[in-house]
Amino acid sequence: MSEDREVLREIWEGKIPIRFNLDGDFGGVSEPFYLMLPRQSYLPLTLEKVRKHFSKHTESPNADIWFSCNGSAIRWHLPVGLLFDSFMMGQETEDNDASFHLPWNLNVVFGEFPSEEIIRFNSRESLETYFMSCLKEADQIKHGGRVLSKMQKKDQNQLWQGFQNDKFDQFWPINRRLMEIEGTGENEIGGFRHIPVRIYKGDGPMIQKIVNTLTEDKSKATIKDMLLEFLPDCDVDNLQFLTQGISPPLDTPIQWLSEHLSYP
Repeated sequence: MSEDREVLREIWEGKIPIRFNLDGDFGGVSEPFYLMLPRQSYLPLTLEKVRKHFSKHTESPNADIWFSCNGSAIRWHLPVGLLFDSFMMGQETEDNDASFHLPWNLNVVFGEFPSEEIIRFNSRESLETYFMSCLKEADQIKHGGRVLSKMQKKDQNQLWQGFQNDKFDQFWPINRRLMEIEGTGENEIGGFRHIPVRIYKGDGPMIQKIVNTLTEDKSKATIKDMLLEFLPDCDVDNLQFLTQGISPPLDTPIQWLSEHLSYP
């Protein structure tokens, strides 16, 4: 990859302040719980701390925990930063000052788990399995599955430990292999075979496609090229495009974007 280490570290260090409030009849007598969570992280990694804080204030301390916001269950299989940006962009349609609404308030619910709406993560091991499955899917699209299939178990463990413990210097030496392009059959000007992309647009359904890093005339594909492919009926020049809380220029090559601003 054409590495810009300062960009990688700045993205890694992005965090969201979150205030957890106990939902239900006991919410008024319990103190809120505050955490600064990495944008890259997942909410299920907070479950042990959240349960410990609120368990004495609920009649069902051992029940499954889940989080909600504005009456909707939080899709916690998505990264914290993506969830927050999606929520804030939705709020901005109603309130121009929504960007100042920090910390992000989430309700903590014990019991009545909405299994038809969100994935159940009973342990960190189950989240690790999901995380590695996502990486394998992306590796298959970008490199034909060559990177993870050759990665030793100890390196996979280091990758996960660095991720869940928010350790940049532990995570990135391994993750860098997933961002390299040399010798894996990528295109002639230096890019992944394809890039897996998901677009979340307001309250609409998620759009998922495999994107080429080159246009038909063999130039580097940009964010604008990608948006025109995803949203052909929209005026993309007037769209607000966010990733990692940033609105990059529409002429940014998607290869660079994938290498530096992707969620793990």
